[in-house]
Amino acid sequence: MITPRQLASTVILFLIGSSSLFLLGGNADRDAWISVIIGMLAGLLMLSCVTLQIQRLEPNRNLIELFKLYFGRIIGFVFGFIYIIYYSYKCIRNVREFADLSIMYLLPDTPLSMVILMICFIGGYAVIGGPGVFFRMVEVLLPILVVIYVALFLLLLSAGLMDLNRLLPMLEKGFKPVWDAAIPEIISFPFGEMVLFLMFWRYTAEGDSGTVMGMTMKGYIFAGVFITLMNIVTIASLGQLSGWSVVPLLQATTFVELGNILERIDPLVSLLLFSAVYVKLTAYYLGASIAFAYLFRVKLRIAAIPVGFGIYAGSYWFKSYMHQVNVGFERNLKVHFPIFQIVIPIVLLLVMLMRKKIRSKGKHAGTID
Repeated sequence: MITPRQLASTVILFLIGSSSLFLLGGNADRDAWISVIIGMLAGLLMLSCVTLQIQRLEPNRNLIELFKLYFGRIIGFVFGFIYIIYYSYKCIRNVREFADLSIMYLLPDTPLSMVILMICFIGGYAVIGGPGVFFRMVEVLLPILVVIYVALFLLLLSAGLMDLNRLLPMLEKGFKPVWDAAIPEIISFPFGEMVLFLMFWRYTAEGDSGTVMGMTMKGYIFAGVFITLMNIVTIASLGQLSGWSVVPLLQATTFVELGNILERIDPLVSLLLFSAVYVKLTAYYLGASIAFAYLFRVKLRIAAIPVGFGIYAGSYWFKSYMHQVNVGFERNLKVHFPIFQIVIPIVLLLVMLMRKKIRSKGKHAGTID
């Protein structure tokens, strides 16, 4: 079972993921951090009014069970299978990102196939252990990664690289570029991804819907504020260069030099990058495997095998790292992901509310008779 603390820790690290290493809302230039705030608030509205409301109405069922219960066996199966593909695809993107960045920065002579295989194997090992093992692992990792983030911030500050004047003037090009950068891209990544937790909430130890909602909201707000602050740090450190760098935070740390003693701290950023991406890809791998297990009525350990093979094979679809990034930002974030993160959950919630209303009317009529 998952404790409330483990739940909050996983929400934080899942949302932070690799997003704090990049410049979210880069199309808004120096106002990108404002776009993050807008995306966070819009995602918070979606989380509190839709996703968590689904959990509140059916706290002991996961998303696949809800599809079968409210849409019927056939339609529910179709929706469940679609979400297996969605979760697996999100995992594929993270696996390929992990592999490409590993080759770029750490293992330039290692074949891509071997890197992807090792990532899938390590992720699968955690998935086979079940939700409890994965959430405990994240609980241990979170404080370590937060300490590294704080150390990076202090190093950038002490090296004199941060200049808040680079954030000015605010809204120089008006509010529209800021809004366009936030909606729907920043909702889709990372804040709309909370739909994955409809697969996990039922495993919480408390069983209290209020506790689940409270810890989830706390984790979400902490992560949102943290991502916003890291966006500000990135812009204040690199200025306009932050929009052109592949990994801006990594670029910023290459300029850190203190007394000719402390320099080349980019391995710390690499550690953050790989740890955070690993957590995210494993979370999606776990979500897809749980969905597969419930849909086809097999054990989680069995489900992890075909899902893992699918993720491994799908990772080769992208031609390169930039191809993966372009597909994600040009198609997935704007068109595909909002369907799974916004449209379908809203439809599910409406059906649940309608069924609840009909049942309450039926009980009321039976009482009168």
